[in-house]
Amino acid sequence: MLRAPVDAPLPSRRRLLVPAVVFAVASTLVASAALYVQGLLPASVPSASEPFHYQGYEKVLRHVRADGNVDFSSIGRERAELDRFVESLASFSPHNRPEVFPTAEDALAFWLNAYHALVLQQVVDGYPYLESVQGRFYWGRSWPVGGQRMTLWSLHHRVLAREYADPRIHLALFQATRGGPRMDSTHFQPEFLDAQLNEASRRFVGDKRHVRLDRDTVHLAKLFETWREDFLAALPEGRRGNVLQFVWAFLPDTCEERPGCDTRADLDHACGPKLDRCHIVYEPEDPSLPDAAAREVRSER
Repeated sequence: MLRAPVDAPLPSRRRLLVPAVVFAVASTLVASAALYVQGLLPASVPSASEPFHYQGYEKVLRHVRADGNVDFSSIGRERAELDRFVESLASFSPHNRPEVFPTAEDALAFWLNAYHALVLQQVVDGYPYLESVQGRFYWGRSWPVGGQRMTLWSLHHRVLAREYADPRIHLALFQATRGGPRMDSTHFQPEFLDAQLNEASRRFVGDKRHVRLDRDTVHLAKLFETWREDFLAALPEGRRGNVLQFVWAFLPDTCEERPGCDTRADLDHACGPKLDRCHIVYEPEDPSLPDAAAREVRSER
């Protein structure tokens, strides 16, 4: 007696649904993480109790030393002004309140000051156990800023680097590292912003930790490689193939203020009039905190 062929069992709906759900959840998490890091998630905008100002934040900056080191311990003991300024960022930004920041200088000064304030707050929150900063420091935390939850990464890469075609920003932005740009003891002010960015650039380039000549080799801070395209884009036509052209523009003519520094003439002599005879070596950055306080190194147990 012949038996009727038995049809192969169809995959159950559950077996098909589980991978689809897992994929959908994973995709959502990845998308959410990307939006988070890039500062594109929305945040509530509280009503401001007073007009936007920098007075309290300026008091915080008195703990920045002339050599660029920061007395984080003192900021921590007097952090109320810092916290109030950071809280005010939730209500204001050039994105949601453009009338408060009517010029490009007003807006750029805001973003620079906001970035520095958030860096200081995060360091103070981790002090004294935070000894150095690494990648997660810049994207692992977010703050409400003018209707968006912003990470330090998003402020630097999405706002400052994309909305403002000014590579001097990279040389002025305090990253809480001893090997990076130095913090100043005054906030960025719209009316003096161009001069402040120029001074920050000259200070960075004039530091032998960031630019150092050794015969036909130029040792540059890693920052010049990371943001190389931004530096090149700022150069005049015909000079955009060599980042040393940008470095040359901010080197000093003499070393009266910084004994032992390298000058424009030194770079010309070593690398030729077109600055194309030298080999460039990009040096890693010292990630330790520029901490002005003498303290014992303690590890969290």
